[in-house]
Amino acid sequence: MDDHMGPGPNPFTARFAERRLKRKPSNTKWLLLLATLFAFSATTILCSYCFRLRKHGTPIALYQSHIAGGAATTEVITTTNARRRRDDGTVKFAPSTPKAKEDKPAEVSIHCKMVCSNSSGGVCVPLDLAIFVYKDGVPTKNMTFDLQNYNPVVSLPWKNNTRQTGVLEVEWCSLEEHFPGVELIPRQGSCAVVGNSGILNNSSCGDFIDSHDFVIRANMGLIKGFEVDVGRKANLNAFNLALMTLYGNAMGSKINDENKMRFLDHIRILKESILWYPKQLFQRGGIYASGRRYQSIIDEIRKTGFSGIRFAFSWTPIHVERSMGIRLTATLGLDMYAVARTFCSNITLFGFYPFYKDLEGRDIRYHYFDEVKYNFSLKRGHDFGKEYTKLRELEKQGNLKLVVRDCKPRAKSQEPSHKL
Repeated sequence: MDDHMGPGPNPFTARFAERRLKRKPSNTKWLLLLATLFAFSATTILCSYCFRLRKHGTPIALYQSHIAGGAATTEVITTTNARRRRDDGTVKFAPSTPKAKEDKPAEVSIHCKMVCSNSSGGVCVPLDLAIFVYKDGVPTKNMTFDLQNYNPVVSLPWKNNTRQTGVLEVEWCSLEEHFPGVELIPRQGSCAVVGNSGILNNSSCGDFIDSHDFVIRANMGLIKGFEVDVGRKANLNAFNLALMTLYGNAMGSKINDENKMRFLDHIRILKESILWYPKQLFQRGGIYASGRRYQSIIDEIRKTGFSGIRFAFSWTPIHVERSMGIRLTATLGLDMYAVARTFCSNITLFGFYPFYKDLEGRDIRYHYFDEVKYNFSLKRGHDFGKEYTKLRELEKQGNLKLVVRDCKPRAKSQEPSHKL
């Protein structure tokens, strides 16, 4: 019998209470503690960064204030994987730079949506469609096309930073400041873009073509002997890879072969004009194969004494398939039109007609200057029908005028006697 009066303590309850006092904090408490510390650290870092932005400004604000404030020309910085501009208008890959120290400028690659030129009458064009024309004083050896796909690297004043690198998107860049040695084509009121379709034979469109302020021609289409139908003026002459290869190899030959003589005869007729190749000429490792051929062409033209010929290239290889809704590779003619829109107020197309018969049912040639036959249905890399439909749509929208009929009434003696 128990000697204690009344109910005594329960041994099981006492042991349970003792274990609860010795138990470690639960996982939930640890998580709450870590979350509190993380939130405190993040708040501290954010406040420090905000204070720094208020004190020094953001990169875009710094760049805009640097330009608007009339500061000196932005300095091109040597950075890893960047290219430096030489004073002679060329660009070379720069070596790596040691880690920037405190109070050093930030290194920023400028990506421009537009490029503008005061020397070309204030014209502004989209950079991805820009034609760069080498200035007359640039030596042939410096025409390496290394401004192709080039993005300027500039320094921005940003104090108390250890290293700031990146890309800065801007609305426009100055051609004179960032792309030395080249010019843009000035703004034009009216432009004629001339293809090579046989629809031009006996069209008497020569005077109409020459009445435009600026005439763009494709693939060295012949002028001599066809002036009544195609005109005489040729301000810009575009050519494709096939002709670049043909004439580039011919210029590099020591013998005066037929292709070389034909090319130089055509250049002689042009007198004053711009040659333009719209595709790739330069790659990261150096000049591209087409670039070397272009240099051979330039060198031969200058040796022959044709001082009125200038040479141009595109900032980036022209590809308008996506913007035009074309599945296959766009023709040179469509590339010409897309670029002409950037500096021409009014555009008229001639010689864009991918059919065997004209609208009056008369047989027509593939080219107005030869007897070459072509099967448009085979496409062979181009969708001529799709492109023609697209041009018709653009004409309905008022973006261009497409000439597919004779410009003057045709005499009976001009009716084609041959059947293709």
